[in-house]
Amino acid sequence: MAAKTAAIKTLGCKLNQFESEQMREQLEQMGYRTVSFDLPADVYILNSCMVTSRTARDCRRLCRVAKRTNPQALLVATGCYAQVEPQTFKGLGAVDIVLSNAQRGRLAEFLPAASPGALGSPLAPYTETGPMIRRMAGHTRAFVKVQEGCNARCAYCVIPYARGPSRSVPPDKVIEQVKLLLADGYPEVVLVGTHLGQYGGDLPQDINLAGLVHRLCDLSELGRLRLSSIEPREITDQLIKLVAAGGRSLSPDPHCPGQSKLCRHWHIPMQSGCDEILARMKRPYDSAFYRVLVEKIKTAELDTAIGADVIVGFPGETDEQFEQTRVFIENLPLTYLHVFTYSPRPHTPAAAMPDHIQGHVKKERHHILWEISERKRAQFAETMLGKQLEAVVEQLSETKQGSLRALTDNYLRAEIDGLQELVGDIVKMQVTGAAAAMLHGEPVKRPAAS
Repeated sequence: MAAKTAAIKTLGCKLNQFESEQMREQLEQMGYRTVSFDLPADVYILNSCMVTSRTARDCRRLCRVAKRTNPQALLVATGCYAQVEPQTFKGLGAVDIVLSNAQRGRLAEFLPAASPGALGSPLAPYTETGPMIRRMAGHTRAFVKVQEGCNARCAYCVIPYARGPSRSVPPDKVIEQVKLLLADGYPEVVLVGTHLGQYGGDLPQDINLAGLVHRLCDLSELGRLRLSSIEPREITDQLIKLVAAGGRSLSPDPHCPGQSKLCRHWHIPMQSGCDEILARMKRPYDSAFYRVLVEKIKTAELDTAIGADVIVGFPGETDEQFEQTRVFIENLPLTYLHVFTYSPRPHTPAAAMPDHIQGHVKKERHHILWEISERKRAQFAETMLGKQLEAVVEQLSETKQGSLRALTDNYLRAEIDGLQELVGDIVKMQVTGAAAAMLHGEPVKRPAAS
């Protein structure tokens, strides 16, 4: 008898991707064989997102697609959209089970085992934010959830309603999770959270994000550590110095600075460059604060990549206010943008605000900022010519035979001439070219042992 199958579809953030891996490992421990979401399966799980109206629409569409693929399948909806609006999924007529964000960490309580005795082996250790994972299927780099939830109440954001207040994973548990993934050979670990900069604020011990990074960089087996998005007000001078030094400031001996482990990469939500819009968004800073912060980071390490989130078309945003944002971004040493088109989200104050912007205006503003982002990314890539960078080799190139696709520590895509055996390794590359923000280079030859 063939093993029962299960398929998971993940929408949204890196946090969701980590949590999907938690569910995948639970399913495998229950005896299921996981397959692609577009194939017939006995169980479908949709890990939903509702950050924008588009992702919410995609969630509903995918539920219908799964049920058409196998009408007899058990269809489960979970994630932030299912948490906030469970009645929407129940009303689709296709979803059999709706699980809250807390419940998805305990799938065995809600799904039948695929076969008798499937739970003979113990489940993975459980943390306050779900079971630990041992690998991330299909990923060269591993994500580790260290925090979830948010204590802020930005006017446009529904995530606090979906994730609840800020909760941190104790540092010993984080280290245990990181070690599990490093044992499987991952060259890079990315720390993720809903509000990463709030890490430690709810824990009894005296620990913050910088302290956690210190402890992780002390792990001899760690190759590279990357931070995901951090709010502007939570970026400390200590953290800036640590990232600029690549984690090497941990060494007490100035003659032995240690290995660079911490990626020179920041992602700092901006949302707008107009102070009036920032105030209406209920963001806790103004444009002057943001500018000083970005310039401070660039001064500390010129080759650091800095990305930003920007929302266009917030209710009441005038042409003049958008122009303020455009000029502000043009004059900042940013590397790239993630541009979001505002869409009203349930339960948020912004949804009830007057003067919502027409769709074609939002689309035009989105395109303007996207073009700026592409130009800035390409300009940043060109400044890397002739330099040596460390990069994680992720896969074989799809466009150039004999080349590898890699990601540098400062968040640039690269094609490297090299052998297939390098996939999954960290290599030092000599940058020989840059075109359309894609670096080209070759591995630096190591001197022969004497």
